[in-house]
Amino acid sequence: MKNDIDSILDALFSGGKLNVGSGTKSRAAKDAEDFLNSIEKTNANMQSSLNRQISDLDKLTSDAQRSMDEMRRLLDAEGLTGTPEMEAPKAETAEKKPKAKGAEEPPQDPAQSFREAREATGRTVIGQDAFLDSLFTAFRRPSVTGRENGKPAAVVVISGKEGTGRHSALAASAAALCKEGVLKNGEVTNIDLSRYPNAEDGKLLTQDLFSALHSENDIVLFENFEQCHKSLLPMVAALCETGVLKLASRYALQKGMLIDVGTALVPDAVSEISVNGKYLVFLTSQKDSAFTDAFGAAFLSSVTDFCRTAEFTRESLLRIGEAALGALNDRTKAKLNYAFTFGEDASAFLADKFSRRDGVESMARLTERCFRLLSEEKLRRAEKDGEKTVSGTLGVKDGVLVFTFPDFAVTVEEEKKQAADPKAAEEVKSELNEIIGLSEVKDYVLSLEQNYIIQRLREARGMKADVPTMHMIFTGNPGTGKTTIARLVSRYLKAMGVLSGGQLIEVTRADLVGKYVGHTAPLTQQVIRSALGGVLFIDEAYSLYRGADDSFGLEAIDTIVKGMEDHREDLIVILAGYTKEMEAFLTANSGLRSRFPNIIEFPDYTAEELLAITKLTAKKKGYTIDETCETPLLQYYEKRQATDARTAGNGRMVRNLVEDAILNQSRRLTGGDVTSLTEAELAALLSEDFDLSEG
Repeated sequence: MKNDIDSILDALFSGGKLNVGSGTKSRAAKDAEDFLNSIEKTNANMQSSLNRQISDLDKLTSDAQRSMDEMRRLLDAEGLTGTPEMEAPKAETAEKKPKAKGAEEPPQDPAQSFREAREATGRTVIGQDAFLDSLFTAFRRPSVTGRENGKPAAVVVISGKEGTGRHSALAASAAALCKEGVLKNGEVTNIDLSRYPNAEDGKLLTQDLFSALHSENDIVLFENFEQCHKSLLPMVAALCETGVLKLASRYALQKGMLIDVGTALVPDAVSEISVNGKYLVFLTSQKDSAFTDAFGAAFLSSVTDFCRTAEFTRESLLRIGEAALGALNDRTKAKLNYAFTFGEDASAFLADKFSRRDGVESMARLTERCFRLLSEEKLRRAEKDGEKTVSGTLGVKDGVLVFTFPDFAVTVEEEKKQAADPKAAEEVKSELNEIIGLSEVKDYVLSLEQNYIIQRLREARGMKADVPTMHMIFTGNPGTGKTTIARLVSRYLKAMGVLSGGQLIEVTRADLVGKYVGHTAPLTQQVIRSALGGVLFIDEAYSLYRGADDSFGLEAIDTIVKGMEDHREDLIVILAGYTKEMEAFLTANSGLRSRFPNIIEFPDYTAEELLAITKLTAKKKGYTIDETCETPLLQYYEKRQATDARTAGNGRMVRNLVEDAILNQSRRLTGGDVTSLTEAELAALLSEDFDLSEG
């Protein structure tokens, strides 16, 4: 071997110079070059193999870590992390173990934790012992039978009549289980399936399901499945049966919101939604067989527990009233230094406030009002009362609750709902009557009050009241009065008592669409918050949709649709735009058209109506139209409207024409002695003042 190497070196450096690069290579030089090349190739292959092994090792390590994390999470949920075989090092456990709210240590005895949570819930949820037993059995089931990988922790159906405390019992149970460390979060995410009445609402439901299943809450509650479009229910059923919903369209995450990106290729696209081991709870007042009709037999087999509430007895309601007043006394004593005693009359008064429509919430609202009124009294008497506890009594007098203390009394009258203002409503009607034309539009606006009155009457008599959706779309050519009517509608709804604020927030695309990625949704949400209690009016709304590639505009639209659902009792949205463009706009989001059942077309004004508007506009500015102007103006309007009402401008054309006539009149009058002009001459607009040459 040594001789071979010496031979190679002699050949490479013979004559005192390197011979490899010469035109003619010796046999030894060629052998040397081949030898070096083989070494280089071998090194490259070894490096590539080493890199692959390192990559595979990293992947195995990552997979193992994920498996350990998942196993630890499952064991945490089961309360079994204390077993010696699987116990992690103490330092790691202290860092990674999620803690429930209010829990210092993870539960060591799951059975004891469930017992204590059940007892705590029973102290606040009265008259539903059998229901609570079945509900806690449902929550405990996964810790006993185990959790099937990828499936929901449990699928629970809660049934019972309205007003039997289904919501409050579930909320109290979740809070108690969280306190004991069984659940990581004591809140319940609610999905109202009545918000998806049309087949086109699939995208919106997909977005809401993703948000709910990726929230921190352990429980997702589905309500009103009976009012959901039947074609969408299989989406929910799939989550219950398999734990996974495969997405037909392509979605991507933007600021935590699932956005449909159409056919665009994006990194980290979302192709499915997983249930993430949550408890899925369905609430209904119908029989269990209704689920089979709606979801099918396969869904029914995935239900782990059926829990049914019982109707409250009079005795139960009295106990609930007594408990509510006791809790109020504890609160006022701790916060306000006001303590009171009460008798059966006060408990009975509270029990009488129970309504099947609102359930125990109607009683809670009354005790909350008591606390607010006592708080106001405390603010007024802060210096007199000092820090000492003031004792008194609570009783019923003249049909209302009365707190009686040594130096003062507080009467708790019923809190009235948003009051209607008949005078303000009449003022709006008067302004509507002054508007020229638009008879069908005005009839629609007035019909809103008629329907609202009937629904309020039904509610007052204990009947089911359902105020229809009042979101609207105004379509029509420029200058047909869309913005004017929108402003009147906001005032009218405020006067009717529908809206708490009554403000009108007018915006365009520039106010909703951000300038960079991630800016649009917060900007749109800020606008929505400013309109709560009033009307959000989006003029030229079609400009929000500039095609499937306009991701910013589509994000604004998705945010608006979600905001309408989140605040449907405290927000009315009115969109305005040209008829043809608005038709295209409604295809931008599958939930748009169903959210706006009221599409009102604003017709073009006739020549006669434009002439009447001309006279009214001049009158408001302090001018009169000479009779000689009427025929020329009428002929001018007929020609312009027949040619193209859209470009003519309808009411805008009138406004511009009158303003130009006023300027022309000023030039005409200043051509002579202005000191001798009479008021009639100063007010009169003559035919020569109107420039009718165009068109």
